[in-house]
Amino acid sequence: MRNTPDVIVVGAGAAGASVAYELIKRGVSVTMIERDSVASHASGFAYGGLFPTMGAGIPGPALQHAKRGISLHKRLAPELEDHTGIDIELRAVRSIDLAVDEVGYKKLQESLAWQAEEDLEADLLDIEGVRSEEPSLTGDLTGGLVQRSHFEVDSYKYTLALVTAFERAGGAHVPGNVVGLLRDGERVTGVRLGNGSEIPGGSVVLATGPWSGDGSEGLPHFPVKPRKGEILRLRFPGRDFVHRVSLGGHYIARKSDGLVWGGSTEEDAGFDDRPTSAARDSIMAGILALAPSLESAEIVQHTACLRPVSSDGMPILGALPGYDGLFAANGAGKKGILLSPVMGRMVAGAITGQVGRDAIPVEFAASRFSYV
Repeated sequence: MRNTPDVIVVGAGAAGASVAYELIKRGVSVTMIERDSVASHASGFAYGGLFPTMGAGIPGPALQHAKRGISLHKRLAPELEDHTGIDIELRAVRSIDLAVDEVGYKKLQESLAWQAEEDLEADLLDIEGVRSEEPSLTGDLTGGLVQRSHFEVDSYKYTLALVTAFERAGGAHVPGNVVGLLRDGERVTGVRLGNGSEIPGGSVVLATGPWSGDGSEGLPHFPVKPRKGEILRLRFPGRDFVHRVSLGGHYIARKSDGLVWGGSTEEDAGFDDRPTSAARDSIMAGILALAPSLESAEIVQHTACLRPVSSDGMPILGALPGYDGLFAANGAGKKGILLSPVMGRMVAGAITGQVGRDAIPVEFAASRFSYV
């Protein structure tokens, strides 16, 4: 490791790891700093859905970047396995969005229409069609939209593979809690750690998720807040839920290891990331309304994490106004895993000037906010 890296990346979640890996591939010397362990927060507990048809800004300004994310993940999966031996478990998954009344069915028809315009494969099913696909689904359903543009990864293995590939390419990964910035006038020249030590660097990338600074010690205050989400992992034998089925805020999906995941919740709970019995009961009530047979399932694991959600729901990327040499990779919320390779290329391009087809759009640009 060089004494003074070209770039310091703060945060070893999917966003920070993607930026660091993309930079190291471009011949930039990088030091990554992580307060906790790799993927110890949202990136390690997320479902890992690569769904270009849902979420903030879809349909809308985020759609083309979500589609780009799918393309980059398909390229990254074999690359990361070749470099690290880690299979990130990228696989296609068919999703069925359900409707329980005519209003919901009309929304599915509208979704089908715009997806067809975007060349995204989808089919609308009536209730008989839904139950032929997933016989365990009960209740007063009116139909469902089968989406074939969806993929998934194991979010922990994906983030771990990025960090491992980064290290094997010569990147430095060190523990530390960044509490301040080093500055020479308007220029950011490194970071200060909680133990009093300093690490100088040519540029700094903040990929710290909801822990984005409160303006103290010269750290900018991001318009990002934590959004708590909880997920259950269930053991339920059989081949039910080969599709990911969802209604409203709840979903049921069988992952590649055979466990059935049920989720999820969204809650503004500050920085409390402890699983709660209230969330467990809410998730179980939602999924049992769809599939009562899951009442006999064993709860194997109950997780909670804090997703970084920006004030307008869009990622915050690139140079921060008023901080020469300081960049952001933050705020993607539930789309963080999907968009992470796009974010990595966009931020790396902004730092190196090698933008290519991955210029940061105005909807994602950090310059749309003030940080004082």
